[in-house]
Amino acid sequence: MKKLLAVALTLGVLTATANIQPIFAESTIATKLIQQDKKARPVHREANKGASDENLRVDFNISENFYDHNMEQENGPFKADIACKAYALDSHWLLLAGTCMDYSTEDIRTPGDHVYMERHDRKILKASAGKIALNAKHYTLNERIMLIWSNNASFTGPYVNVLGTTSPSKLFELSANHTVKIHTARLGIDSLRERDFKSNSIKGNTFKLKEKFTDLSGTATDPLFLFSKQGNEFLAAYNKGEISYALQMTVDDFTHTYDGKTSATWYSLTKEDLFFIKDTVNKIRPQDWNRIKGRLFFNGTSVPFFK
Repeated sequence: MKKLLAVALTLGVLTATANIQPIFAESTIATKLIQQDKKARPVHREANKGASDENLRVDFNISENFYDHNMEQENGPFKADIACKAYALDSHWLLLAGTCMDYSTEDIRTPGDHVYMERHDRKILKASAGKIALNAKHYTLNERIMLIWSNNASFTGPYVNVLGTTSPSKLFELSANHTVKIHTARLGIDSLRERDFKSNSIKGNTFKLKEKFTDLSGTATDPLFLFSKQGNEFLAAYNKGEISYALQMTVDDFTHTYDGKTSATWYSLTKEDLFFIKDTVNKIRPQDWNRIKGRLFFNGTSVPFFK
């Protein structure tokens, strides 16, 4: 009888163990998958200190037409020169403000004529970043950012990180443990300047900074950065200023070319911009994506957005 009881107890233990093993196995597999997911997502450990100071000036020679609605007449094409601030996102990629290619809203011939002059058919004829010649066709843009790529590894680091947010309110929140700086040549000195967000200034995707006489707001294509305590720098917004330029219609227009207008308004980058970068890189140079994805962040600066 004792032997039968011992056998029964042994069988019971074996059955219970058999029932537990699949659950334990599933738990182990789930843990491994979570660990693999964490490893797959790039962790941003390498500081990019100094990236915000490494701006490049990109010079463009463009052409555009305009239609005179009063005269019902097409005019052009006329050339113009403009320049925009750029930062290296990778050795083959530059990041610029999307407003770089906005049409001017200024008068063309006489005061007030901009209301019936319709600018159109913009073309980039030449582009260069310092001594680096760029392919005039190697660019794409949306309303917030512009990307330029080069077949050659023309640009060196430290490379910028890009921070998209759900709204400027998230930037305001992050400023509690990040330093906010803009890079501007305002007042004649090209430098980084620490700034503070202005309360109750958010309108949609735009916001303003606190203004003082000595640190007035930025100019067209100026970027705004968040600096983390770990030494990383994140391009998170751009100044909404307009680039003023003269169409080269007279001799005087060749000497009075372009200028970046000031603006108190800034706009933040978004999740859509991160996907815009991803889609562009994977379409043009997919071999660069594994590096670039580690520099794209959303609503925080600790872990890159894309796996």
